[in-house]
Amino acid sequence: MNFNLTLCVKKTMTSSHRMRNQNIVELRRNDNAGESSKFCLSGDTLDRFKGLHDQCETSLSNALTEAYLFHFAAPGKMLRAQLAIQSARVHSANAADADRWGFAVELIHNASLIHDDICDSDLYRRGRQSVMAKFGHQTALCLGDALIAHAFGLLSRESIPRALIAKLASMVRECSGGQAQEFDTRGYPDWSRYCEIAGGKTASLLAGAVEGGALFDPAVSENHVLSKCCYQMALAYQMLNDCRNILSSVRSRTPSSDFLRARPNALIVLFRDSFSDEERNEFDVSLRKHAKTNFSTQAEGSWWERLVTSNIPQIVEERITSIMKETQSDYEQLPPVMQQIISPLMAHTIDAVAEQNMALSGQLTDYAKKQNG
Repeated sequence: MNFNLTLCVKKTMTSSHRMRNQNIVELRRNDNAGESSKFCLSGDTLDRFKGLHDQCETSLSNALTEAYLFHFAAPGKMLRAQLAIQSARVHSANAADADRWGFAVELIHNASLIHDDICDSDLYRRGRQSVMAKFGHQTALCLGDALIAHAFGLLSRESIPRALIAKLASMVRECSGGQAQEFDTRGYPDWSRYCEIAGGKTASLLAGAVEGGALFDPAVSENHVLSKCCYQMALAYQMLNDCRNILSSVRSRTPSSDFLRARPNALIVLFRDSFSDEERNEFDVSLRKHAKTNFSTQAEGSWWERLVTSNIPQIVEERITSIMKETQSDYEQLPPVMQQIISPLMAHTIDAVAEQNMALSGQLTDYAKKQNG
């Protein structure tokens, strides 16, 4: 399956908007990508997943059941589950064991989300209350731990390679490490450290889902190009998530939660990296104040205004374009069977990047125009 990455400018943009944003990214698929590239689990797989969900629910104590059902009432896109299942099936796993691997990965992912909401004090997840907001910190913490435990239990069957247990453990460790780096007090990260954080927090589960599936075939060696593709797309996903954090704040005309809490965010990182050393130190001092006090002073507010009226949309577009072009180049080097595993993720990422880049450029440019009269 082939993918084209096309750089162009929307014809509907005004001339002034067009001149300011020459690097708007639209990533288009060839028509032959078709329906096979869409990310969705088959009806049979979803039915089997329901059985696995029922088993997980039954294993929980009564104190956690309601929180479990509430969280999975909005299950998300299950991208990692499909990657894990597809990889396992391609590497000779039977349907039942492939489903168990996919479900284990999905449980770990959801545990990380529940714990992430505790760390960030986020009240909403997937458009509704987070488990922490509805049931409290303690229940959320315990539910996340229970999901991790159940994930490892799923891999205890004799037909599943023991190496998958070690793989899942490394995924949890890397994900936890990436999350912990968000709270590193040594200073706001530069781009290199941001990529390390995103790699642990986001890429570890995407790449691990594919790498773990390959362990069902002992004759298959690790494919570093495949892992790199997953890592690159995970980095793009994290950047898209960061864009949403900024955009929602621009719409509400308030500084973003990432900005106020000094959390790693691609837009803020690239904004900071554009400063001189002296200005960067001043910015870091201001961010530390934001994280400890109310955002109130005019001096501190000016940093946020500078961010949202800067050329950051163009810089982010260029960075994501570069990431996806490199990913496409790596993807084309993979054997067809490996391309088959991640082609839905490629297609989904391309669509998401194209949509988000247009929204980012439009929103921040409109904001800058209003601020400048």
